[in-house]
Amino acid sequence: MRLEDNPCLLAIQKSKQPALFVYIYDDIESKAIGEAGHWWLHESLKKLEFSYTSKFKAQLIIKKGNADKILDELIKKYKITHVLWNRLYSPPTIQRDTKIKQALQNQNIEVETFNGHLLNEPWEVQNNAGQYFKVFTPYWRKAFEVYQSKNYKVRELKDLKVLDHKEKTSWNFLPNKTWYQKFDQYWVPGEKAALEKAENYIQTDLTIYKEARDRPDLDCTSKLSPHLRFGEISPRTIVSKILNSKKMSSSVLTYLSEIGWREFSYSLLYYSKNLSAIPLNEKFQKFPWRKNSQDFQLWKNARTGIPLVDAAMKQIYQTGWMHNRLRMVVGSFLVKNLLLNWTLGEQYFQETLLDYDEASNAAGWQWIAGCGADASPYFRVFNPILQSERFDPQAQFILKYLPQLQSLQKPSSIFQPYLQEQEFKSLIDQNLYYPPIVDLKDSRNRALEAYQQIK
Repeated sequence: MRLEDNPCLLAIQKSKQPALFVYIYDDIESKAIGEAGHWWLHESLKKLEFSYTSKFKAQLIIKKGNADKILDELIKKYKITHVLWNRLYSPPTIQRDTKIKQALQNQNIEVETFNGHLLNEPWEVQNNAGQYFKVFTPYWRKAFEVYQSKNYKVRELKDLKVLDHKEKTSWNFLPNKTWYQKFDQYWVPGEKAALEKAENYIQTDLTIYKEARDRPDLDCTSKLSPHLRFGEISPRTIVSKILNSKKMSSSVLTYLSEIGWREFSYSLLYYSKNLSAIPLNEKFQKFPWRKNSQDFQLWKNARTGIPLVDAAMKQIYQTGWMHNRLRMVVGSFLVKNLLLNWTLGEQYFQETLLDYDEASNAAGWQWIAGCGADASPYFRVFNPILQSERFDPQAQFILKYLPQLQSLQKPSSIFQPYLQEQEFKSLIDQNLYYPPIVDLKDSRNRALEAYQQIK
Protein backbone atom coordinates (compact mmCIF):
# COMPACT_ATOMS: atom_id res chain seq x y z
CA MET A 1 0.00 0.00 0.00
CA ARG A 2 2.86 2.38 -0.80
CA LEU A 3 4.98 3.93 -3.52
CA GLU A 4 8.27 4.45 -1.64
CA ASP A 5 10.65 1.48 -1.38
CA ASN A 6 8.31 -0.73 -3.40
CA PRO A 7 10.58 -3.10 -5.37
CA CYS A 8 7.82 -3.94 -7.87
CA LEU A 9 7.39 -0.30 -8.83
CA LEU A 10 11.15 0.26 -8.97
CA ALA A 11 11.46 -2.67 -11.40
CA ILE A 12 8.68 -1.20 -13.58
CA GLN A 13 10.42 2.18 -13.50
CA LYS A 14 13.67 0.54 -14.61
CA SER A 15 11.93 -1.35 -17.45
CA LYS A 16 10.41 1.89 -18.84
CA GLN A 17 7.42 -0.19 -19.96
CA PRO A 18 3.77 0.92 -19.45
CA ALA A 19 1.98 -1.03 -16.73
CA LEU A 20 -1.34 -1.69 -15.03
CA PHE A 21 -1.42 -1.36 -11.23
CA VAL A 22 -3.76 -3.90 -9.64
CA TYR A 23 -4.96 -4.85 -6.15
CA ILE A 24 -6.83 -8.17 -5.92
CA TYR A 25 -8.92 -9.00 -2.87
CA ASP A 26 -9.69 -12.72 -2.53
CA ASP A 27 -10.76 -15.07 0.26
CA ILE A 28 -7.17 -15.55 1.46
CA GLU A 29 -6.68 -11.77 1.67
CA SER A 30 -10.00 -11.38 3.51
CA LYS A 31 -9.05 -13.89 6.22
CA ALA A 32 -5.58 -12.38 6.60
CA ILE A 33 -7.03 -8.94 7.36
CA GLY A 34 -9.70 -9.63 9.99
CA GLU A 35 -12.81 -7.59 10.83
CA ALA A 36 -11.23 -4.38 12.20
CA GLY A 37 -8.45 -4.43 9.63
CA HIS A 38 -10.96 -3.96 6.82
CA TRP A 39 -11.46 -0.37 7.97
CA TRP A 40 -7.71 0.24 7.58
CA LEU A 41 -7.66 -1.51 4.20
CA HIS A 42 -10.54 0.69 2.98
CA GLU A 43 -8.88 3.92 4.11
CA SER A 44 -5.41 2.88 2.93
CA LEU A 45 -6.68 2.03 -0.55
CA LYS A 46 -8.32 5.46 -0.82
CA LYS A 47 -4.96 7.07 -0.04
CA LEU A 48 -3.12 4.75 -2.43
CA GLU A 49 -5.57 5.53 -5.24
CA PHE A 50 -4.95 9.23 -4.73
CA SER A 51 -1.16 8.73 -4.72
CA TYR A 52 -1.18 6.87 -8.05
CA THR A 53 -3.49 9.43 -9.65
CA SER A 54 -1.77 12.55 -8.37
CA LYS A 55 1.82 11.43 -8.97
CA PHE A 56 1.57 9.30 -12.11
CA LYS A 57 -1.94 9.86 -13.50
CA ALA A 58 -2.52 6.13 -13.01
CA GLN A 59 -5.87 4.59 -12.12
CA LEU A 60 -5.42 1.79 -9.59
CA ILE A 61 -7.45 -1.29 -10.54
CA ILE A 62 -9.19 -2.84 -7.53
CA LYS A 63 -10.84 -6.23 -8.02
CA LYS A 64 -12.65 -8.72 -5.78
CA GLY A 65 -12.64 -12.42 -6.60
CA ASN A 66 -10.46 -15.30 -7.68
CA ALA A 67 -6.89 -14.02 -8.20
CA ASP A 68 -5.82 -16.31 -11.04
CA LYS A 69 -9.08 -15.75 -12.93
CA ILE A 70 -8.85 -11.94 -12.59
CA LEU A 71 -5.22 -11.93 -13.69
CA ASP A 72 -6.01 -14.16 -16.67
CA GLU A 73 -8.78 -11.78 -17.82
CA LEU A 74 -6.58 -8.69 -17.51
CA ILE A 75 -3.64 -10.38 -19.28
CA LYS A 76 -5.77 -11.34 -22.27
CA LYS A 77 -7.63 -8.04 -22.42
CA TYR A 78 -4.53 -5.84 -22.32
CA LYS A 79 -2.02 -8.24 -23.93
CA ILE A 80 0.20 -8.31 -20.84
CA THR A 81 3.59 -10.05 -21.22
CA HIS A 82 5.08 -9.48 -17.78
CA VAL A 83 3.59 -9.80 -14.25
CA LEU A 84 5.29 -8.61 -11.05
CA TRP A 85 4.31 -8.80 -7.38
CA ASN A 86 5.81 -8.58 -3.90
CA ARG A 87 5.99 -11.90 -2.07
CA LEU A 88 3.87 -13.13 0.85
CA TYR A 89 4.90 -15.86 3.28
CA SER A 90 1.97 -17.77 4.78
CA PRO A 91 1.35 -21.33 3.48
CA PRO A 92 -2.00 -20.41 1.78
CA THR A 93 -0.48 -17.40 -0.04
CA ILE A 94 2.60 -19.37 -1.09
CA GLN A 95 0.39 -22.15 -2.46
CA ARG A 96 -1.82 -19.67 -4.35
CA ASP A 97 1.04 -17.60 -5.74
CA THR A 98 3.11 -20.64 -6.78
CA LYS A 99 0.13 -22.00 -8.70
CA ILE A 100 -0.43 -18.62 -10.42
CA LYS A 101 3.26 -18.27 -11.26
CA GLN A 102 3.42 -21.71 -12.87
CA ALA A 103 0.23 -21.10 -14.86
CA LEU A 104 1.55 -17.77 -16.17
CA GLN A 105 4.94 -19.20 -17.10
CA ASN A 106 3.16 -21.98 -19.00
CA GLN A 107 1.58 -19.20 -21.10
CA ASN A 108 5.03 -17.68 -21.71
CA ILE A 109 4.22 -14.77 -19.39
CA GLU A 110 7.34 -13.53 -17.61
CA VAL A 111 6.93 -13.45 -13.80
CA GLU A 112 9.08 -11.56 -11.31
CA THR A 113 8.54 -11.51 -7.54
CA PHE A 114 10.25 -9.35 -4.92
CA ASN A 115 10.72 -8.90 -1.20
CA GLY A 116 8.81 -5.77 -0.25
CA HIS A 117 7.74 -6.79 3.26
CA LEU A 118 10.84 -7.85 5.21
CA LEU A 119 14.47 -6.95 5.83
CA ASN A 120 15.49 -10.48 4.83
CA GLU A 121 13.80 -13.41 3.15
CA PRO A 122 13.18 -16.26 5.63
CA TRP A 123 15.60 -18.54 3.77
CA GLU A 124 18.40 -15.96 3.90
CA VAL A 125 18.83 -16.36 7.68
CA GLN A 126 19.91 -19.84 8.77
CA ASN A 127 22.01 -21.31 11.54
CA ASN A 128 25.33 -23.08 11.05
CA ALA A 129 23.52 -26.34 10.37
CA GLY A 130 21.61 -24.72 7.49
CA GLN A 131 18.30 -24.74 9.37
CA TYR A 132 15.96 -21.97 10.48
CA PHE A 133 16.45 -20.49 13.95
CA LYS A 134 14.07 -21.44 16.76
CA VAL A 135 15.56 -19.00 19.31
CA PHE A 136 15.19 -15.26 18.81
CA THR A 137 18.46 -13.80 20.12
CA PRO A 138 20.85 -15.75 17.84
CA TYR A 139 18.33 -15.31 15.00
CA TRP A 140 18.36 -11.52 15.26
CA ARG A 141 22.13 -11.35 15.68
CA LYS A 142 22.53 -13.25 12.38
CA ALA A 143 19.59 -11.51 10.64
CA PHE A 144 20.90 -8.02 11.37
CA GLU A 145 24.34 -9.03 10.07
CA VAL A 146 22.76 -10.37 6.88
CA TYR A 147 20.75 -7.18 6.40
CA GLN A 148 23.69 -4.86 7.02
CA SER A 149 25.87 -6.85 4.59
CA LYS A 150 23.41 -5.92 1.80
CA ASN A 151 24.19 -2.23 2.33
CA TYR A 152 20.62 -1.51 1.24
CA LYS A 153 19.81 1.95 -0.08
CA VAL A 154 16.21 3.14 -0.47
CA ARG A 155 15.91 4.21 -4.12
CA GLU A 156 13.65 6.98 -5.35
CA LEU A 157 10.58 6.36 -7.49
CA LYS A 158 10.46 9.16 -10.06
CA ASP A 159 8.55 7.96 -13.09
CA LEU A 160 6.07 5.23 -14.01
CA LYS A 161 4.70 4.71 -17.50
CA VAL A 162 0.99 3.92 -17.37
CA LEU A 163 -1.04 1.58 -19.55
CA ASP A 164 -4.45 3.08 -20.26
CA HIS A 165 -7.43 0.95 -19.26
CA LYS A 166 -11.18 1.18 -19.01
CA GLU A 167 -11.69 -0.87 -15.84
CA LYS A 168 -14.44 0.58 -13.67
CA THR A 169 -14.46 -0.81 -10.15
CA SER A 170 -16.62 0.21 -7.24
CA TRP A 171 -15.51 -1.17 -3.91
CA ASN A 172 -16.22 -1.01 -0.21
CA PHE A 173 -14.17 -2.91 2.34
CA LEU A 174 -15.67 -1.39 5.49
CA PRO A 175 -16.65 -3.94 8.17
CA ASN A 176 -20.30 -4.84 8.65
CA LYS A 177 -20.11 -3.80 12.31
CA THR A 178 -20.16 -0.03 12.84
CA TRP A 179 -17.70 -0.18 15.74
CA TYR A 180 -14.97 0.95 13.33
CA GLN A 181 -16.49 4.46 13.15
CA LYS A 182 -14.42 5.63 16.13
CA PHE A 183 -11.08 4.46 14.71
CA ASP A 184 -10.45 7.71 12.84
CA GLN A 185 -10.21 9.46 16.23
CA TYR A 186 -7.00 7.53 16.85
CA TRP A 187 -5.51 6.67 13.45
CA VAL A 188 -4.62 8.15 10.07
CA PRO A 189 -3.92 5.33 7.59
CA GLY A 190 -1.78 5.81 4.51
CA GLU A 191 1.84 6.05 3.36
CA LYS A 192 2.17 9.79 4.05
CA ALA A 193 1.02 9.39 7.67
CA ALA A 194 3.32 6.38 8.14
CA LEU A 195 6.42 8.23 6.94
CA GLU A 196 5.61 11.29 9.06
CA LYS A 197 4.97 9.14 12.14
CA ALA A 198 8.28 7.28 11.72
CA GLU A 199 10.22 10.52 11.28
CA ASN A 200 8.55 12.13 14.28
CA TYR A 201 9.12 9.12 16.53
CA ILE A 202 12.81 8.93 15.67
CA GLN A 203 13.18 12.62 16.57
CA THR A 204 11.28 12.33 19.87
CA ASP A 205 10.55 9.17 21.88
CA LEU A 206 12.93 6.67 20.27
CA THR A 207 15.71 7.58 22.71
CA ILE A 208 13.56 6.60 25.73
CA TYR A 209 11.99 3.52 24.13
CA LYS A 210 13.78 0.97 26.31
CA GLU A 211 12.61 2.56 29.57
CA ALA A 212 9.15 3.68 28.41
CA ARG A 213 8.01 0.85 26.12
CA ASP A 214 6.44 -1.17 28.95
CA ARG A 215 4.39 1.74 30.30
CA PRO A 216 0.88 1.89 28.80
CA ASP A 217 0.21 5.01 30.85
CA LEU A 218 3.00 6.95 29.06
CA ASP A 219 2.04 6.24 25.44
CA CYS A 220 5.65 6.27 24.19
CA THR A 221 5.60 3.54 21.53
CA SER A 222 5.75 4.34 17.81
CA LYS A 223 2.37 2.80 16.82
CA LEU A 224 3.81 1.97 13.39
CA SER A 225 2.54 -1.62 13.53
CA PRO A 226 -0.65 -1.12 11.45
CA HIS A 227 1.32 0.85 8.84
CA LEU A 228 3.88 -1.97 8.62
CA ARG A 229 1.16 -4.60 8.46
CA PHE A 230 -0.49 -2.91 5.46
CA GLY A 231 2.80 -2.19 3.74
CA GLU A 232 2.43 1.60 3.96
CA ILE A 233 6.03 1.76 5.11
CA SER A 234 8.74 -0.86 4.75
CA PRO A 235 10.92 -2.12 7.61
CA ARG A 236 13.90 -1.16 5.43
CA THR A 237 12.75 2.46 5.39
CA ILE A 238 12.35 2.50 9.18
CA VAL A 239 15.75 0.91 9.78
CA SER A 240 17.42 3.23 7.25
CA LYS A 241 15.92 6.30 8.92
CA ILE A 242 17.09 5.08 12.34
CA LEU A 243 20.63 4.26 11.18
CA ASN A 244 20.88 7.58 9.33
CA SER A 245 19.83 9.42 12.50
CA LYS A 246 23.03 8.11 14.15
CA LYS A 247 21.14 7.84 17.45
CA MET A 248 22.59 4.47 18.43
CA SER A 249 21.88 3.64 22.07
CA SER A 250 20.42 0.77 24.10
CA SER A 251 16.94 2.20 23.42
CA VAL A 252 17.54 2.25 19.67
CA LEU A 253 18.92 -1.30 19.71
CA THR A 254 15.88 -2.43 21.70
CA TYR A 255 13.55 -0.82 19.16
CA LEU A 256 15.43 -2.46 16.28
CA SER A 257 15.09 -5.81 18.04
CA GLU A 258 11.30 -5.40 17.94
CA ILE A 259 11.54 -5.12 14.17
CA GLY A 260 13.71 -8.21 14.52
CA TRP A 261 10.91 -10.02 16.36
CA ARG A 262 8.62 -9.31 13.40
CA GLU A 263 11.26 -10.79 11.08
CA PHE A 264 11.63 -13.83 13.37
CA SER A 265 7.85 -14.31 13.36
CA TYR A 266 7.83 -14.38 9.55
CA SER A 267 10.57 -16.99 9.57
CA LEU A 268 8.41 -19.13 11.87
CA LEU A 269 5.33 -18.52 9.69
CA TYR A 270 7.23 -19.56 6.57
CA TYR A 271 8.64 -22.76 8.05
CA SER A 272 5.53 -23.84 10.02
CA LYS A 273 2.53 -25.83 8.86
CA ASN A 274 0.02 -23.52 10.54
CA LEU A 275 1.48 -21.07 13.05
CA SER A 276 -1.93 -19.77 14.20
CA ALA A 277 -3.33 -23.21 15.10
CA ILE A 278 -0.58 -25.80 15.68
CA PRO A 279 1.78 -25.37 18.66
CA LEU A 280 5.45 -25.49 17.68
CA ASN A 281 6.06 -27.47 20.88
CA GLU A 282 4.12 -30.59 19.94
CA LYS A 283 3.50 -31.76 23.49
CA PHE A 284 1.06 -28.86 23.89
CA GLN A 285 -1.31 -30.62 21.49
CA LYS A 286 -2.23 -32.76 24.51
CA PHE A 287 -2.62 -29.86 26.93
CA PRO A 288 -5.83 -30.15 29.03
CA TRP A 289 -7.42 -26.83 28.07
CA ARG A 290 -10.75 -25.95 29.68
CA LYS A 291 -13.79 -25.36 27.52
CA ASN A 292 -15.76 -22.49 29.01
CA SER A 293 -17.49 -20.11 26.61
CA GLN A 294 -18.81 -17.95 29.47
CA ASP A 295 -15.32 -17.16 30.79
CA PHE A 296 -14.13 -16.45 27.24
CA GLN A 297 -17.03 -14.06 26.71
CA LEU A 298 -16.30 -12.22 29.98
CA TRP A 299 -12.65 -11.87 28.93
CA LYS A 300 -13.67 -10.44 25.53
CA ASN A 301 -16.24 -8.11 27.12
CA ALA A 302 -13.80 -6.66 29.69
CA ARG A 303 -15.73 -8.14 32.62
CA THR A 304 -13.09 -10.27 34.33
CA GLY A 305 -13.07 -8.15 37.50
CA ILE A 306 -9.30 -7.63 37.12
CA PRO A 307 -8.89 -3.90 36.28
CA LEU A 308 -5.70 -4.00 34.20
CA VAL A 309 -7.06 -6.88 32.09
CA ASP A 310 -10.44 -5.18 31.61
CA ALA A 311 -8.90 -1.79 30.76
CA ALA A 312 -6.69 -3.45 28.12
CA MET A 313 -9.68 -5.27 26.60
CA LYS A 314 -11.55 -1.95 26.48
CA GLN A 315 -8.58 -0.40 24.70
CA ILE A 316 -8.58 -2.97 21.91
CA TYR A 317 -12.31 -2.58 21.27
CA GLN A 318 -12.23 1.20 21.40
CA THR A 319 -9.04 1.88 19.42
CA GLY A 320 -8.34 -1.32 17.44
CA TRP A 321 -4.95 -1.58 19.14
CA MET A 322 -3.45 -2.76 22.43
CA HIS A 323 -0.16 -1.89 24.09
CA ASN A 324 2.33 -4.77 23.75
CA ARG A 325 2.87 -5.20 27.50
CA LEU A 326 -0.88 -5.57 27.90
CA ARG A 327 -1.09 -8.14 25.11
CA MET A 328 1.14 -10.29 27.29
CA VAL A 329 -0.94 -9.61 30.41
CA VAL A 330 -4.35 -10.38 28.89
CA GLY A 331 -2.89 -13.34 26.99
CA SER A 332 -1.38 -14.84 30.13
CA PHE A 333 -4.68 -14.32 31.97
CA LEU A 334 -6.61 -16.13 29.22
CA VAL A 335 -4.33 -19.14 28.78
CA LYS A 336 -3.09 -19.56 32.35
CA ASN A 337 -5.56 -18.06 34.81
CA LEU A 338 -8.60 -19.09 32.74
CA LEU A 339 -6.85 -22.12 31.20
CA LEU A 340 -8.44 -21.46 27.80
CA ASN A 341 -6.77 -22.41 24.53
CA TRP A 342 -4.42 -19.73 23.18
CA THR A 343 -5.97 -20.09 19.70
CA LEU A 344 -9.17 -18.45 21.02
CA GLY A 345 -7.21 -15.33 21.90
CA GLU A 346 -5.29 -15.45 18.62
CA GLN A 347 -8.59 -15.53 16.69
CA TYR A 348 -10.12 -12.71 18.76
CA PHE A 349 -7.09 -10.50 18.14
CA GLN A 350 -7.35 -11.35 14.44
CA GLU A 351 -10.81 -9.78 14.33
CA THR A 352 -10.19 -6.79 16.61
CA LEU A 353 -6.64 -5.57 15.95
CA LEU A 354 -5.93 -3.08 13.18
CA ASP A 355 -2.33 -4.29 13.20
CA TYR A 356 -3.29 -7.98 13.08
CA ASP A 357 -0.41 -9.70 11.35
CA GLU A 358 -0.49 -13.41 10.52
CA ALA A 359 3.08 -13.92 11.68
CA SER A 360 3.49 -11.60 14.68
CA ASN A 361 0.09 -12.33 16.21
CA ALA A 362 0.40 -16.11 16.06
CA ALA A 363 4.03 -16.08 17.22
CA GLY A 364 3.09 -13.75 20.08
CA TRP A 365 0.28 -16.00 21.29
CA GLN A 366 2.48 -19.09 21.06
CA TRP A 367 5.10 -17.22 23.12
CA ILE A 368 2.51 -16.29 25.77
CA ALA A 369 1.15 -19.85 25.93
CA GLY A 370 4.65 -21.30 26.32
CA CYS A 371 4.24 -23.53 23.27
CA GLY A 372 6.11 -21.52 20.64
CA ALA A 373 9.68 -20.99 19.53
CA ASP A 374 11.78 -19.33 22.24
CA ALA A 375 8.57 -19.10 24.27
CA SER A 376 8.04 -17.70 27.72
CA PRO A 377 8.05 -20.77 30.01
CA TYR A 378 4.51 -21.99 30.66
CA PHE A 379 5.10 -21.65 34.41
CA ARG A 380 5.73 -17.91 33.97
CA VAL A 381 2.32 -16.44 34.78
CA PHE A 382 1.93 -12.67 34.52
CA ASN A 383 0.36 -11.36 37.72
CA PRO A 384 -1.88 -8.45 36.61
CA ILE A 385 -1.68 -6.81 40.04
CA LEU A 386 2.12 -6.72 40.02
CA GLN A 387 2.06 -5.65 36.36
CA SER A 388 -0.23 -2.75 37.34
CA GLU A 389 2.09 -1.67 40.15
CA ARG A 390 5.16 -1.76 37.91
CA PHE A 391 3.81 -0.37 34.63
CA ASP A 392 0.76 1.73 35.56
CA PRO A 393 1.82 2.93 39.03
CA GLN A 394 -0.70 5.78 39.30
CA ALA A 395 -3.47 3.73 37.63
CA GLN A 396 -3.70 6.37 34.88
CA PHE A 397 -4.13 3.80 32.12
CA ILE A 398 -6.74 1.83 34.06
CA LEU A 399 -8.74 4.97 34.88
CA LYS A 400 -8.64 6.08 31.24
CA TYR A 401 -10.73 3.04 30.30
CA LEU A 402 -12.43 2.33 33.63
CA PRO A 403 -13.18 5.84 34.99
CA GLN A 404 -15.83 4.41 37.33
CA LEU A 405 -12.98 3.13 39.55
CA GLN A 406 -11.93 6.73 40.32
CA SER A 407 -14.03 6.54 43.52
CA LEU A 408 -11.50 4.06 44.93
CA GLN A 409 -8.92 6.91 44.91
CA LYS A 410 -5.69 5.09 45.80
CA PRO A 411 -3.87 3.20 42.99
CA SER A 412 -3.47 0.15 45.25
CA SER A 413 -7.25 0.05 45.71
CA ILE A 414 -7.85 0.51 41.98
CA PHE A 415 -5.55 -2.43 41.19
CA GLN A 416 -7.54 -4.68 43.59
CA PRO A 417 -10.96 -3.10 44.12
CA TYR A 418 -12.34 -6.29 45.70
CA LEU A 419 -10.17 -5.65 48.79
CA GLN A 420 -12.18 -2.48 49.57
CA GLU A 421 -15.35 -4.26 50.63
CA GLN A 422 -17.72 -1.33 51.12
CA GLU A 423 -16.69 0.68 48.05
CA PHE A 424 -16.52 -2.48 45.93
CA LYS A 425 -20.02 -3.55 46.98
CA SER A 426 -21.30 -0.12 45.95
CA LEU A 427 -19.70 -0.48 42.50
CA ILE A 428 -21.25 -3.92 42.03
CA ASP A 429 -24.68 -2.80 43.27
CA GLN A 430 -24.64 0.02 40.71
CA ASN A 431 -23.48 -2.42 38.01
CA LEU A 432 -20.36 -0.30 37.53
CA TYR A 433 -17.88 -3.12 38.03
CA TYR A 434 -17.71 -6.85 38.57
CA PRO A 435 -16.26 -9.40 40.99
CA PRO A 436 -13.17 -11.32 39.78
CA ILE A 437 -14.07 -14.40 37.73
CA VAL A 438 -11.09 -16.32 39.18
CA ASP A 439 -8.79 -16.16 42.17
CA LEU A 440 -5.36 -15.25 40.76
CA LYS A 441 -3.38 -17.49 43.10
CA ASP A 442 -5.66 -20.53 42.83
CA SER A 443 -5.91 -20.28 39.05
CA ARG A 444 -2.14 -19.98 38.75
CA ASN A 445 -1.71 -23.17 40.75
CA ARG A 446 -4.34 -24.89 38.59
CA ALA A 447 -2.38 -23.90 35.47
CA LEU A 448 0.88 -25.27 36.88
CA GLU A 449 -0.84 -28.56 37.76
CA ALA A 450 -2.20 -28.81 34.20
CA TYR A 451 1.28 -28.22 32.83
CA GLN A 452 2.61 -31.16 34.87
CA GLN A 453 0.36 -33.45 32.80
CA ILE A 454 2.33 -32.81 29.58
CA LYS A 455 5.88 -32.38 30.92
